[in-house]
Amino acid sequence: MKAAQSKLRLKKASRVFVAGTGQELLDESHWRRSMGDDMVLLVSAGEDYVGTKKEEPPSGENTTPDLETLSLGNPVFIMGNKAYIDPLSITQLETTARTLPGIIHAVAQPDLHPGTKFPIGAVFVSEGWIHPPLIGGDIGCGMAWYKTKLSASQVQGDKGRKVAEKLRGLEGAWRTQTDREAWLSEACAPSSTTAESASASAGEEWDAALGTIGAGNHFAEIQVVEEVLAGAWQHANQRGPQGMLLEDEVVLLVHSGSRGYGGDILKRHAAPDRASMRASDPRALAYLAEHDRACAWAARNRDLIALRFLACLEPGADAWALGLNDPHPTPASSSAAQVRAALAAVQTRMVVDICHNSVERTAWPPADPSSSTAGATGPPPTTHDVYIHRKGAAPIAAPRPSTPSLSLPLLPLPGSRGTPTLILHPLRTPANAFGLHNALSLAHGAGRALSRAKALALVADKYAGRADDLLRGDFVRMDAWGNKRGGKGGTGSKGQAGRDVSGGTWVVCEDKALVWEEAPEAYKDVWAVGDDLVEAGAAERVGWCWGRVSYKVRRE
Repeated sequence: MKAAQSKLRLKKASRVFVAGTGQELLDESHWRRSMGDDMVLLVSAGEDYVGTKKEEPPSGENTTPDLETLSLGNPVFIMGNKAYIDPLSITQLETTARTLPGIIHAVAQPDLHPGTKFPIGAVFVSEGWIHPPLIGGDIGCGMAWYKTKLSASQVQGDKGRKVAEKLRGLEGAWRTQTDREAWLSEACAPSSTTAESASASAGEEWDAALGTIGAGNHFAEIQVVEEVLAGAWQHANQRGPQGMLLEDEVVLLVHSGSRGYGGDILKRHAAPDRASMRASDPRALAYLAEHDRACAWAARNRDLIALRFLACLEPGADAWALGLNDPHPTPASSSAAQVRAALAAVQTRMVVDICHNSVERTAWPPADPSSSTAGATGPPPTTHDVYIHRKGAAPIAAPRPSTPSLSLPLLPLPGSRGTPTLILHPLRTPANAFGLHNALSLAHGAGRALSRAKALALVADKYAGRADDLLRGDFVRMDAWGNKRGGKGGTGSKGQAGRDVSGGTWVVCEDKALVWEEAPEAYKDVWAVGDDLVEAGAAERVGWCWGRVSYKVRRE
């Protein structure tokens, strides 16, 4: 707007209209409701809009539909209100719900953004059909929190930079294929034909990537739990303190998936002419079997990433010795028992692990969780099996064999580097039809506000010649007008429950394109996404963490 005033010499640009509708943008709510890619604004010095106007909704009215029915009767629930949702992603969601067979429910999480063909941050519930492309190639991608024994003071300020320097030897293949197979053993749930758990090994070609983060938006971040609200853990599960986060604890958040293995599965099972399959089709059953193995592979991948980080963060601990790469490994360098012991040690540090790219078979519609507790009366609700397809959406329950899904006590909702990660507690109440509205799912992060191409261009231009600034924990970002943003920086003081946090994170990223593409400016406001989930009755916010070191990639 300042550029328009200067270049067009509009000294009194007092009125702004949306071309084509004539809507005048009078306050922030109008701007939030109307802004979109490639829209045209008309600026005047006071003149009225000339042209045909479309009726403007009453001031303050939310124009985003909460629950609408498409022409074929597929209910679509759109959860975005404060968080901006690109209209293209809504079009992708509606088109998918309208055209793919068997879709009975679709949800736009507030982090929804456009994908190549299908949106990201979406949930699709189908009856009798499996749609592998809705999950994409990174099957099993998810996030896990692990506790460390570091103190908050050990990662604050310039100490965070020193911790970042210690993060070495985290790239490349981990040990031998024999060790990797031992790590992946007994990872899959017992099948219907055998009581024994199966290995999740995908063969040496794909197992070579086990224990590596990968590219794109994947990361591992060392965080400090800044705030936990009183009474936050009244719903904690049977894991006790291990399933909780406490203020000033230092935790490791790992975001990674199945690496190339999931993409290979998609390529082999979802050719363009058979991308959708009936659930009873043998091809669908074969896909689901490999899908489940990829999800198990991805979970063990996150565990191994944690082992390798803990070996750097807590040096000298015998439990993490296998996390350090042996420069000259031999087939007998470690025993299967040692590998299993290391895995068990890592899993005692795990707080929660969720998979946000998957298809899950479950009963539908969701029932009142209290109806399954002891003392419940009345006949059981009538349900049928459906398949919940999640692409960038976190499940709110952890399925267990032969038992109802167990509600998770907490989930992470990360922003991008230098911005907080919110701690959410999922809800299943009458307000969200016990999880039906949000399809038993929550947003998996802030969601992109800019495509990678736009971020690469815009952020690179904004920080031209100053790429290293985005990697420094003592760098204070500026707004579009060159003013320093009010943030906590590296001071460690609390303020406005974290909403003023900016920067303070040391970033390890030796891929310049990723520096631009994953900058905080490329993502939505994580607090707006969290607020939308709370307002929809899908979750309550119980605290937040702040990253001190964010690891993407080293060229090792």
